[in-house]
Amino acid sequence: MNQPSAFATFKTKGEHVYRTSAYIQWGTSSASLGSCLLLNPGSSTLFRERPAPHHSIMGQTTLDPTMHQLVKLTEAIYQPKAEQGTLEGRLHIYNLFSLQNPQAKEAVSLFEALLHAGDTALDEHITRSHELVKHPWMLLGWGCMAKASRPLHSLKEMWLREIAAAGVPTFGKPCATGKNYYHPCPQLHAMRELILRDLVALHDQACGSVRG
Repeated sequence: MNQPSAFATFKTKGEHVYRTSAYIQWGTSSASLGSCLLLNPGSSTLFRERPAPHHSIMGQTTLDPTMHQLVKLTEAIYQPKAEQGTLEGRLHIYNLFSLQNPQAKEAVSLFEALLHAGDTALDEHITRSHELVKHPWMLLGWGCMAKASRPLHSLKEMWLREIAAAGVPTFGKPCATGKNYYHPCPQLHAMRELILRDLVALHDQACGSVRG
C-alpha cells in the first residue's frame, strides 16, 4: 500500500497559530485527487519547529484524526488504485478559517474575537476560484453548528461563491437544517465507518463512481 503523508503551511500571528494550507500526498504527483472544506484546522503539528513570529513555515506534519479519516475516504473513492498501491496525487484540505484549535466552539469564539479586534479579516481565509478550479470535487463538512454567527455565515457565503465560480462539484451529508454538513470525522468512533459509507455514496451521486 502506498502510504500517504501530510504537508501543511503554518504561520504565527501574535499568540496564535494559523494553518494556511494543507494536503495529503499519495506518491509523487501534484495532481489533485479532490478537496474538502471543513471548519478550522485541528491538532496536526509540524515535525520541525514552529514558525517564527509573523513568518510562515511549510513542512511535513503529523496526521490528526480528521486527516486519517480523509485518507480512508479518498482511498475508498479511488479503491482499485489504492488497493494496488498506484494512487497518485493530493487531497487538499481547506477550512472556513485557518486559526488552529482542535475545539470547534472555542475556535469560533476566538476567531470572532480576533475579527472584532481587527487582528484578522474574512478575506484572509478565502481561497479564490482560480485555485479551486483544479479540483475534481469538494467535500463540504464544516459541521452541524446549532446557530451560525454572522461572521461564519458570511464566510460560508464567500466560500460557496468561489466554489460555484470554479464549477467544482460538491457533496456532503446535510445536517437536519439543510444549511450545514456533517463533519467527516465524528467524535464518536462508532459513527466514523457509517459516515464514510454515506460520503462515498454521496460522492458517487455527485461525481460518478471511479472504482471501475
